Amino acid sequence: MNFHNILRIDYGQCASECNACQEACEREGNRGGVGVIKSLHIPKVKFHGAVTCLQCAIPMCQDICPTGAIFKDEEDGVVRINQDRCVGCGLCTVVCPYGGVFYDPVSQKSVKCDYCNGDPKCVAACPQNALSFQRVNLVVSHLGQDTLSPAMGQCQGCGTELGARFALRNLMADGEDVVTAGGPGCSLSMLQGTEASVSRLGPGIATFMTNLPSTMTGVKRYYQKIGKKVRCVIFGGDGLTADVGFQPLSGAVERGEKLIYICDDNEAYMATGIQRSSTTPFKAWTTTTPVGKQKRGKGVVPKYVPLLLALQGASYVATVSISHLEDFTLKLEKAKRKVEEGFCYLHMLAPCPTGWRAPIDSTVEMARMAVETNYFPLWEAEGKRFQMTYPIANPRPLEEFTKLMGRFGHLSEEELRDMEKVIRERVTFIEGLCKLSEQNP
Repeated sequence: MNFHNILRIDYGQCASECNACQEACEREGNRGGVGVIKSLHIPKVKFHGAVTCLQCAIPMCQDICPTGAIFKDEEDGVVRINQDRCVGCGLCTVVCPYGGVFYDPVSQKSVKCDYCNGDPKCVAACPQNALSFQRVNLVVSHLGQDTLSPAMGQCQGCGTELGARFALRNLMADGEDVVTAGGPGCSLSMLQGTEASVSRLGPGIATFMTNLPSTMTGVKRYYQKIGKKVRCVIFGGDGLTADVGFQPLSGAVERGEKLIYICDDNEAYMATGIQRSSTTPFKAWTTTTPVGKQKRGKGVVPKYVPLLLALQGASYVATVSISHLEDFTLKLEKAKRKVEEGFCYLHMLAPCPTGWRAPIDSTVEMARMAVETNYFPLWEAEGKRFQMTYPIANPRPLEEFTKLMGRFGHLSEEELRDMEKVIRERVTFIEGLCKLSEQNP
């Protein structure tokens, strides 16, 4: 089955009276100034969005074209118009159910979106980040067999399961043997199974919370000694990673162990009762940071583990989200290469509907809003050289993220502003490191 790239339009994010995408398209110049994405504003029903071709699997415009000028490109899935064969009858503009084909009065021919041959200019022009070009082919081409059981013991909507399942499909796609390790927590029950049931097809090891990286160091060195190439991958929760297991983690970074460590950060000790961890966000409710007259959630800012390890000198450090799979894919691929030089660490946001007090079908949406509001910025560092991999020029209001879950339901306007200040300071610091990296190549 072929998978094709898509242009995604988030209608809920489009700004009132904004025409930036249409204007950018008109400037593109290869269609005589005709924009093939049209901004659409219906204030009466509070709708603001854009209309363009959806690159239909079975295009009605192709079926009705009397000259065969319209065809669906099997390589990239884009529906194109051969201008040499188009006679300008306009039937395609009438039959399109989505209003995605347009008539150019100058050339007297039909025109439509072709994704600017893989680099749609409307995406870069959108000031609200409402448009994105989803490179599905890139993601799917790096996926191998799913080695996790289709039936899991995780809570419904588990972000850890989604992220680990995706990561393992990538890490095993090139055929290299993979050994996994996990310590007590949600990830271990997923990798090793519960009771007498095994969840993953492939070798793995379970450790205590205090010796996960050091134990995997021994595994990796054993394989090196016998001359067998094996990719050693660690999955650790945020409590294990940032708290009781931080010392052996830091030690493995300092020694340059050739391990890939993925922290599935659901921002609390979820497996044992939703207790606060060092990565639990400022002001968040947990069972050990209650909300009442005396206390208003966690009172201190969270430990930022990826930054600590990047500054310590890990070979590769990156933040990843289950909502941005193209970014996730590129970073997994980079980790597979950079691990030959030393320790690689990926910090993965893994929303937990149970612990975050959210609907079970909101996991990916929470992850997406975390990125779009700059609550969870996506960046990477190679040898202390930083760069933003998904910069947010105009972040959405933090309320777009916090309103999706109950753990922030108690926040007053002032408390929300305090939380925003902490987030803004963190992002500004990372952006400053990125600028320094640019200035000192």
